[in-house]
Amino acid sequence: MRITERVGNAGLGAVPVGILAVFTLFLIAIAYLVASSLMRRSLPTFDPSPVQTEALGGDTVIDDTVTIDARDPERWQFFDFDRRSVVPPPDTTGWDLAFRRFQIIASGGVAALDAEWEERVPSEERFLTTRMAKDTVNPAIDRWYEYSFLSHLLEPKAMAYAIRTTDGRFAKMRIVSYYCPGLAAGCLTIRYTYPLPADTGV
Repeated sequence: MRITERVGNAGLGAVPVGILAVFTLFLIAIAYLVASSLMRRSLPTFDPSPVQTEALGGDTVIDDTVTIDARDPERWQFFDFDRRSVVPPPDTTGWDLAFRRFQIIASGGVAALDAEWEERVPSEERFLTTRMAKDTVNPAIDRWYEYSFLSHLLEPKAMAYAIRTTDGRFAKMRIVSYYCPGLAAGCLTIRYTYPLPADTGV
């Protein structure tokens, strides 16, 4: 009996800890790949909106949804609320937002809203300006998304943003999607209301 116990214990101890660790990591990797393959990969997708050349003018309030094709990682796409459209160079004077892949910046300021869609424009101190640097960001909107390690897709957070435009007016915006048809990344679809009354205080 004692001889058998010794042999059994020796057999268990003969398996190096390193091999057990590698085997465990291998099983985890297999489980991750299986879970990734089974993960639902269906998110709303939109075709890029056509370019508009005329400004709205006046104080007509517009509720609109547009899709900006920002798939080029080397080039910003400039959006003007007055024209409800991307404004291609060299006609980018008066742009309000710029998009490049998942990056969003503003020429004026951005305020992240506590609620999904507040009724009034936030007070001035809540608006954050864009930091122009090697990694140009606006801290109010730079983390507008959640990233899934299983599906590898970006999904917009359930929140809204107030935008102070170049001419000092205001818009409210919610990000709807980040994908073109076929789940091609870089098509940012936004729903917005513009212009808003300038009464602050939220």
